[in-house]
Amino acid sequence: MNNNRVLLHILLVITFLSAGLSAMVYMTMGVMLPTVQSYYAANPEVLPEQFTTYMERMMEVPQTYYIGCGILYAVEVLGAALMWNIRPTGFHCYTLARLLLIIMPLLFLGRGFVGIGDIMFALLFIFIYWTLMRQLGAFGKKDGEDTAATDNTAEE
Repeated sequence: MNNNRVLLHILLVITFLSAGLSAMVYMTMGVMLPTVQSYYAANPEVLPEQFTTYMERMMEVPQTYYIGCGILYAVEVLGAALMWNIRPTGFHCYTLARLLLIIMPLLFLGRGFVGIGDIMFALLFIFIYWTLMRQLGAFGKKDGEDTAATDNTAEE
């Protein structure tokens, strides 16, 4: 197994863990939001005072935001799974989901909820995945290469 493939797999494991966990959290919050809102409205004393502002802000976010983010994180996991097998469709799924996840807070929450660090981190991962997938021949053969150099199945 060559070094590029090993690096790709290490990064994909990180993506599986982070995006998979995020998908579960966002989908759970999206599904449970009406229940949490009604319970908290009936029992506002349940949380300590320092958590009330945070909880009230979370409950003001539309349910579609949480469900939409959960779906996008699941698409990101799907893209990572496809990239594991050096499929270009996986890179495109991952990239589309990652870019839409940057846009989601802008649409639902406002500009103040999008961090430059989030954007830079997303662009960094997209660039690294693109570079590794290109080097592994996922996007077809480059000019001057023979077909043996782009055979993905010969490695494993």
